[in-house]
Amino acid sequence: MAQPLALPMRLFTVAFLLLAAALGALPARAQLVLDGQVRDARTQRPLAYASVFLANTTYGTTTDSTGRFALASVPGGHYEIMVSYVGYQLYQKTVDLQQSLTLAANLLPATTQLDEVVVHATKNRPADYQRFLQQFLGRSAFSRQCRIENPQDLVVYYDEQRRELTAAAPRGVRVVNQALGYRITYYNFDFKVLYNANRCVFVAAPAFEALPTADARQQRRWDENRRKAYAGSLPHFLRSVREGRLPEEGFLVQAMVVEPKSEQAQQRVAQAGDSLAAVFTPEPGLLARVYKAPLAATQLRQPATVGAPRVQLQFPGAVQVTYQGEQPDALYAADVAVARRNSQVGAAAAHRTGAGGVALGRASYDPILEVSELRLLGPPALILPNGYLTNPLSVKVDGYWSFEKVGENLPLDYVPAAAGAPGP
Repeated sequence: MAQPLALPMRLFTVAFLLLAAALGALPARAQLVLDGQVRDARTQRPLAYASVFLANTTYGTTTDSTGRFALASVPGGHYEIMVSYVGYQLYQKTVDLQQSLTLAANLLPATTQLDEVVVHATKNRPADYQRFLQQFLGRSAFSRQCRIENPQDLVVYYDEQRRELTAAAPRGVRVVNQALGYRITYYNFDFKVLYNANRCVFVAAPAFEALPTADARQQRRWDENRRKAYAGSLPHFLRSVREGRLPEEGFLVQAMVVEPKSEQAQQRVAQAGDSLAAVFTPEPGLLARVYKAPLAATQLRQPATVGAPRVQLQFPGAVQVTYQGEQPDALYAADVAVARRNSQVGAAAAHRTGAGGVALGRASYDPILEVSELRLLGPPALILPNGYLTNPLSVKVDGYWSFEKVGENLPLDYVPAAAGAPGP
């Protein structure tokens, strides 16, 4: 059996933490109704008590005894409509909801074959399952208050030859988050950890359900925790970019260049001189430099005009994002310490140094700060008004944003208290 896998200097999930199957709602004054009927596609028999929901939101319901359903007070916008019923394939339909809509959802019977899931004789070895839990749920204080309700439906396997951990659940994964007050069911669940590439890829279509509240005190705690989960998050940052409010929302953004360590790279550091805020080794063989000058939102997006209907992230290389509005999770320092201890990178290499060898700051991803890295991957990174991307696969995140996982996951229709009433 393989030895425990060492984490690199960077916090491991450096690539993607994705909930990519939903597009997200666009704000609108109109409150619309989405209704319809769910039937068997072959026999046209109504399917009673099927689950109907808008992916990545709290909007959901079940069909009645005749297969009919109605979702009221839905804001206009782009949604992924999902219908789930035992024994049938998951129904998915993308709609641009600008007026009330009646939907005829015809479901196909499920096949017995699991798509791209190989069930091995030694399924869900304890060590593999623990690795999965750490990378999926996370290690934050909120993550510790999450549990998977149906572990028996998960197929987890570690391929020692390829150093890849995969997890799939044809019937979905149900997570109860007692920190934020949600039950989340992840449909189309596909989770991979590629250790050789330092990458974690997570694609799913989540349905959020608010947990019943015991009393007003518990609801206040959930509201406060949801506010904390949103503050400094990637959606918070993207909404601030779109609205041109980076300093006001507590974000410091700086240009960042990461390249292979070489004599030429060292020369570029020397030439940059006092314009650099930090130079450090994020992982063996790489050299990163961060520039002092803060970037404005207009330098990160196209078009630069505030209020444009379509806003796209656009900047060269990478940016370092520091959120100054709160202290990081108390467990973050321990997580960074483990990553550093296991990385086999000398302590000297982890310190940021100036061109003359003078220390400019602490090691990369200082655990007393919420510091993240954002890099564009090629596909257009269009930002919705609620701060979500139409294509989450268009970006790569590292640092603090890679530390926050399912424990901090909020629905797309969450509205921070500062922008209106407390979100769902």
